[in-house]
Amino acid sequence: MNIDLHIHTTASDGSLTPTQVVQEAQQAGLGVISVADHDTTSGVAEALEAQDAHDVIVVPGVEISASHPSGEAHILGYWMDHDDPAFQAFLERPRSTRGPRIIEMCKCLRGLGLEVRAEEVFEEAGGKEAVGRPHLAKVLLAKGYVKDMEEAFQGYLIKGAPAYVKRIKNSTAETIAAIHRFGGISVIAHPGLLKGPGLVDSLIQEGAMGIEVLCHEHDSAAAERYSEMADRNGLLKTGGSDYHGDMLEKSFRLGDLQVPYQFYLELKGVKARIQSPTRDR
Repeated sequence: MNIDLHIHTTASDGSLTPTQVVQEAQQAGLGVISVADHDTTSGVAEALEAQDAHDVIVVPGVEISASHPSGEAHILGYWMDHDDPAFQAFLERPRSTRGPRIIEMCKCLRGLGLEVRAEEVFEEAGGKEAVGRPHLAKVLLAKGYVKDMEEAFQGYLIKGAPAYVKRIKNSTAETIAAIHRFGGISVIAHPGLLKGPGLVDSLIQEGAMGIEVLCHEHDSAAAERYSEMADRNGLLKTGGSDYHGDMLEKSFRLGDLQVPYQFYLELKGVKARIQSPTRDR
């Protein structure tokens, strides 16, 4: 039985609702999944409600955007006390900058002659809370300004492109500490995508508890390299597809990535050993 500990829903920039994700996971034969939306846990309750009816274990999760002097990183958090108002207040900083960032990116696009209004992007996203660049890319595609999502990102939306706008985030150290403070397990998401020199090592030094060794961005050599890194540092290993449904026009489906059930058991074992955290509010 395989697992997938990195899935997005309509709570952020996925195309499937949390219930639909659980249904698709069951159809794919997955035993355990994690709904880990960008900077929000608003899809977790619905996924947890759906798990019993579909015989799929749902691990509450989140993927938090964070900044480091060496570059941006995404930190996955599992089993935090996600309903705690203090944890939600922590997520509000990276979440609250999403709307203003889209407004500025739309201004840049209009300066390039592409008539895109922020309101159109918010409508595509279903609101401002978890709006992101994939929603803006969808609008560019619908208006015929690009032929596919890849062209939207490469031509306009990635770092260094003419419509890219940097977003303010919590630091990686703050993010890892917050996940731990609220009873969670911190994992470095898709380390092969991190561009900063020595960034993965820095995140380990800051206290990250695990590494996402298996993901679609890693070939077998990269997976082996990060697996050895995890072993060398006594860290957990996880894996996830970073599935967004049809949002990003990726060819893979849920269940295509082979992530062993053992990873979940080891993660769960650490969870069981974590004592109630001392909260610093």
